[in-house]
Amino acid sequence: MPPRARRLLACAALLGLAAGCAHRTAPERQTAFAARAAATQAADKSTPTPAGRRSAPGTPFTRADPTAPLAPVLVVTTQVAHEDIFLPGLSGAGPPYQTVDRLYRGQRAFILPIVRNYAFDALERTDLTFEVVVQHPDGSFDGPPHSAILWQNAVASPDVLLYPATTVAFQAEPSDPAGPCRVSVRIHDHLSGQTSELSRTLVIADYVPPALSDDFDAEAWFNHYHLQPTPELALPALPRFFQKLPADKRAGALPALLGFYDQILDDNTWLLPAFCARLAAAPTDEAYALSLVLGFHLRAASAPPSGVDAAVWDRLADFRAYPWPSDPDQPLLRPAQLDTLWGRFLASALYAPVRRLLEITAYHADLGAAERWRKSLPAPEPGDALPMPDLDDPDTPVDLRREIMLRTALWSLRANARQHPLVRNYLEQTLRAGDLAPYARAFLQHILQAEPAPVAVSLPLSPKS
Repeated sequence: MPPRARRLLACAALLGLAAGCAHRTAPERQTAFAARAAATQAADKSTPTPAGRRSAPGTPFTRADPTAPLAPVLVVTTQVAHEDIFLPGLSGAGPPYQTVDRLYRGQRAFILPIVRNYAFDALERTDLTFEVVVQHPDGSFDGPPHSAILWQNAVASPDVLLYPATTVAFQAEPSDPAGPCRVSVRIHDHLSGQTSELSRTLVIADYVPPALSDDFDAEAWFNHYHLQPTPELALPALPRFFQKLPADKRAGALPALLGFYDQILDDNTWLLPAFCARLAAAPTDEAYALSLVLGFHLRAASAPPSGVDAAVWDRLADFRAYPWPSDPDQPLLRPAQLDTLWGRFLASALYAPVRRLLEITAYHADLGAAERWRKSLPAPEPGDALPMPDLDDPDTPVDLRREIMLRTALWSLRANARQHPLVRNYLEQTLRAGDLAPYARAFLQHILQAEPAPVAVSLPLSPKS
């Protein structure tokens, strides 16, 4: 079987993850590495070249605690935002990493070795590399040990290295045997000459949609998913949303729900076949909800992807071809697109949806368009309400749309920054370190005020109009 470990540039956070890792220091060796080395030698008459050390042997070193050894922790997580939540994790605003002990076939896990009390030289530089071995339930190995750099550079605080320079991703394939799979990591602290080994056991299983309890709160699950992702619940949770939403409320909730499920299916392609299989057997209301979610997810596909058979593809033809007004990948000119972006955020904790919302600050030059539009209309009769722009009307001026979007986005960012600490932290980081135009910086400062002064609005526009 060819190796499927892939090196990915990443940052990682460590918050209370010491429990659950098996750890031994050299010379007591982990059997996975010894067995893999023997198998590689027998098959290839060679051993893989590890990531090379950068320090010269014999370089003087010290540790934060010279009386204690290297102290590593192994994190195995399926959280897609593991890189983005590193800095928020340090401030307490980000979610702690959720370690996993189960991996569904097709699901991807990120392997993050994290260390403390490592050796560093007089210039506070460290020299750490690691290797990963994955052993399947039948005893076979997922290729030779995969070698990578943990950190080979200066460190800001020579005590705890809270993120590796590289991470390794492992994906369980359909052909992998079911059962316990062992992930082992060997960490080399080249300055000290110490080697440490850690392992974690994952159970590889076929996905079967779990049954939800009668008191399962779909709305709470939706709002907190980014803090503790559980993609295996996405399929059975969908009809719960529609059962609780009155028919006249579904349209308003739909954009966020579509963005939420679109992100989950992007990040968990192993779920797509299960959604399609359920569509064939679902009752009418649930089938409609599934058709909406799948149609939106497949809106840009020109051919059925893996997991979507021809019958489902044809059944979704109208939904796939629907001109979704809430598509956030199109130019941002409709408030529904903002709700879709927030759905993406709640499904992932990724910074990208927040950054996309901040792009709307570029519409600052259109401020005043609403007032100009109002003045261009005939004066209303006494007692008549002020006219409201129709965003579904293609003749509505683009500058007017942009001003509405800007005001809506600012309201939305402010409201979500108050509700979700991670959003506020992302915005604060952007303000501190982002390459921002002056107008964008001013808008961000306004959003992050403790009690923002109300924005002067020249037209009575609802934030959700």
